[in-house]
This record gives sequence, C-alpha cells and structure tokens, in this order.
Amino acid sequence: MELATARQQIQLLQAQVNNSITRKRKAVHIDPNTKFATISNVRQAQIKAGDVINDTDESSASEYPSEAESCIIVAEMPS
Repeated sequence: MELATARQQIQLLQAQVNNSITRKRKAVHIDPNTKFATISNVRQAQIKAGDVINDTDESSASEYPSEAESCIIVAEMPS
C-alpha cells in the first residue's frame, strides 16, 4: 500500500517538474516593411520553438486564413 502511494507521489512530482520547465522562445521574424507581426508569423515562430505542433496539411494551407482560423477568443461570458 505504501509502495503504491509512493509511486503515485513520484509520478505527481515528475509531472510538476516537467510542467515547470521553461519553454524555448523563438524570435518572431517579421518583414521590415510591416509595422506588426501577423498571426501567421507568430504561429511559425511557435512551431519552430516546438511549442505548437504543425497540424496543417498542404491542402488547407493558404496565404489567407479563413475567418474561423483567424479568430482569437479573449474571454467567454458565463452562461
């Protein structure tokens, strides 16, 4: 019984250590002729840093994202 609780405690502590490791940061490279980075620039930097998995396939990738892809939800109202 004590062995099982000790193993569970070890797994919990290992998960906490893995979650507390600082993430790699990558600079967002933007076009010098633009004033701000676009969402696609930020997304590419996240993919290069390993924070986000590139889940877009070649058929849906385009220069202009659809309306649903370009939405950012800031907060949700309680219902």
